[in-house]
Amino acid sequence: MATPMAFGKKMFRRNPARTALLSVLVTLPLTGCLNTTGDFGRAQKGFTEDVLLPFTGTVSGRMRGEPVSFYALTEDEKELRNRAWNFLMPEKDAPAGTWQQDHQSFYHILPPREPDITLYHRTIMGGPQFGTLVGDSPIARRVSNPAGSFTSLVSRYNRVRDRVMADHALIPYFKLIANQVTQADHVRAKSLEHVGNLTEEQRSEAQARMCENALIIARVNWAFFDKAEQYRYSLEHLMVEGPEREAIPAERTLMAYENDIGKFTRDTHIPSSCMRDAEMPPVLTPRPLVRKG
Repeated sequence: MATPMAFGKKMFRRNPARTALLSVLVTLPLTGCLNTTGDFGRAQKGFTEDVLLPFTGTVSGRMRGEPVSFYALTEDEKELRNRAWNFLMPEKDAPAGTWQQDHQSFYHILPPREPDITLYHRTIMGGPQFGTLVGDSPIARRVSNPAGSFTSLVSRYNRVRDRVMADHALIPYFKLIANQVTQADHVRAKSLEHVGNLTEEQRSEAQARMCENALIIARVNWAFFDKAEQYRYSLEHLMVEGPEREAIPAERTLMAYENDIGKFTRDTHIPSSCMRDAEMPPVLTPRPLVRKG
C-alpha cells in the first residue's frame, strides 16, 4: 500500500542543483508581480500566469520525466486545473516560501514538496514558521511571536472547522470535472487506435496529456489525504494545548470530509498506461479524534 512518504520518494525525484537553478530563474522575475485576485483564488490572468509559467513548467516537467504535453487544453482541462488550485495550494497566510514552492509545483516547474503534517497547524497558530527544521515547537512559536496571532483557542477550533467545510463543499465540483476529463480521455485513447496519419510526436503528446490529466487528479487525491491529516493533527494538538467544546463539531466535520475523500479515492479511475506516473493514495477511513477505552 502506498504511503505519503512513499509517494514523496517517488514523486520528488530531483537534481538539487537543477531545482535550485529553476527556482531562482523563475522566482526572481516574478517577485512582487503576483496577486490572487483571479477566479478560484488563483493569481490574476496575464502573460505570467497564462504563458510564462505554463510553458516553463512544461519544459521543466519534461526534464524531470513528468507527463506534460504541449497540446492545447480543452475547456474541461482548464476547469480541472482551476479546481485543482484550491487543493494544491496552502493557506494564504502560510509561510511565503511554502506558497511560492507550491505555486511553482502547480505549473510543474518544481516537483511537489514533501508532505508536512504540521504546516496547517503552524500556520493558524502563528508559527513557528521555520519549516521542518524546527517543526511544531510551542516554545519556538512563543519566542518568535510573543504577542500571538489569535485571541482564543476557540477561534482556532472554528478556523479548522470552517476550513474543512470550505474544502468539503468544493469536492463535488472537482469530482464532476475530473469525471468529465476522464471520459474525454477515454475517447481520446480510442481515437488513437483509429485515426490515421498520426506521427509519433502527435501520439506521444496525446498520451502525455492523458497522463498529465491523470497526474493532476492523483495529486489532488493526495492533497485531500494530506490536508485531512493536517486538519486532524491540528485538532488533536489543539485538544492537547486547550480542550474546548468546539472540538466536537470540528471532529464531526472532519470525519464527514474524510468519508467523502475515501469514496472519491476509491471511485477514481486512472488509465493503466498512466498508473506509474499517477499513483493514488490509500483510501482514507474516518476515525474519531480520541479513541476511548
